[in-house]
Amino acid sequence: MAGISRRELLCGSVVAGAVSVLGSAATAAGAGAAGVNPSVAGEAAHVRALRKALDDAAAGVVGPDGVDEKGRIIVKAGYAGVPTYTLLNTLVIGGNTVLDATGARFVAKFGTVMRKYTLDRTNQHSPSPEYTTDGQGAFSAPAVSGAMAATMLINHVPSSATKGYSAPGNIMVKGGEWDPISAWVWADSGPARARADKAPPMNVLTFTHTQDVEVEGVTVWNVKWWHAVEFNAVRRGAVRDCFFKGWIENPTWGLWQGEAVQLDLPLANNTWAGASDGTPTVDVQVQRNYAGASGSQPSWAKLVGSHTGGERVGQVHARVLIEGNVVDNAKWDAIGTMNTTEIVVRGNTINNSVGGVYVSSMSARTVSQPPVQVGPNPISGIDIIDNQVTITAGASGASRNAVRVSADTVGFVSPVSDVMVTGNQVSGGGFYYTPNVTFRPGTTPQH
Repeated sequence: MAGISRRELLCGSVVAGAVSVLGSAATAAGAGAAGVNPSVAGEAAHVRALRKALDDAAAGVVGPDGVDEKGRIIVKAGYAGVPTYTLLNTLVIGGNTVLDATGARFVAKFGTVMRKYTLDRTNQHSPSPEYTTDGQGAFSAPAVSGAMAATMLINHVPSSATKGYSAPGNIMVKGGEWDPISAWVWADSGPARARADKAPPMNVLTFTHTQDVEVEGVTVWNVKWWHAVEFNAVRRGAVRDCFFKGWIENPTWGLWQGEAVQLDLPLANNTWAGASDGTPTVDVQVQRNYAGASGSQPSWAKLVGSHTGGERVGQVHARVLIEGNVVDNAKWDAIGTMNTTEIVVRGNTINNSVGGVYVSSMSARTVSQPPVQVGPNPISGIDIIDNQVTITAGASGASRNAVRVSADTVGFVSPVSDVMVTGNQVSGGGFYYTPNVTFRPGTTPQH
């Protein structure tokens, strides 16, 4: 299928489309004959039955719930009597599949191992609860061990050589409550519960090297450190009508990496499956979602954004619509996209957050430490329109802008062009534009 045009993006009317059912089903069937899900000892019978149903769908076997209008085989998880699925390993969804989790609850209880982490002292953080560290700023905390990946769900990727968007696509995850920490922390209280000391950092829904992905109507509770939804090398993705409630702040990185919905690209240190080929995420819509606090944890740092730059010039996310979302009490920029060209941020409501909308270019750079800039990655076509933004200082002491557009000049100049900022209503914060940002001819930027 062709990519989403800029006109379609502005209209906000494109739905993540279906791929060729016969072609993708054949691919999934070849890889799925032995099952795409791991065989997990100790899981309940209804969890094993769900894995089997997902394996069958990946192999093109239509189950009792039939096929939807996009040729996707429907697998229903929610049913009377056993609404909770405790996962002991990553759940895998194949191509041409809808996982309808309406009425179901998913809880993670993966195996863990203790790992040493280093406290980040170079960026602003919320001051509590504090971590106890040694003299070098290191502390021990759990990490996922023995599971397919540190995510509750991932799409099937046939091999480590899978590149681009070639893993079986045409996938939907619909509804359900997803809780990655409660199995570890339910009996804890005080700082141990606030930090989720016994739980490992995890993603919840991760999609990589694939295309045509829809996440709709899910509720994600209390993610530790990482992301609720990650699109990593995804073409044509949508996240709509979801609730992201509660986030445990990552003390090992700055708040700028705390996205509920993360746009990423697979490099040496952040490849979930397939090749580390730097394929960007393109043609994405994030619409009508909510991010805020839960009953036990504060809000996210961001609703949506990106923070990873490519290793080569041209590895840039593209054509992203962020529209009609509500964010309460974000700890950083509620919407913060780096390394993303052709982006529309329109009609969002950001309440009492440290920052509002932040868009920035990012020079191509290696993942070595420290990273080495290797070339410019300019971005263009930035629309920030009709958003309502209220800025309030956060516990970290950070002070951000209501709207900020920045051109990266570290190592190389990566300009930002064709920018339009208009119709935004802001309180408590202002507008800021760096040098090397140029505006759409005939428009006057807000100040």
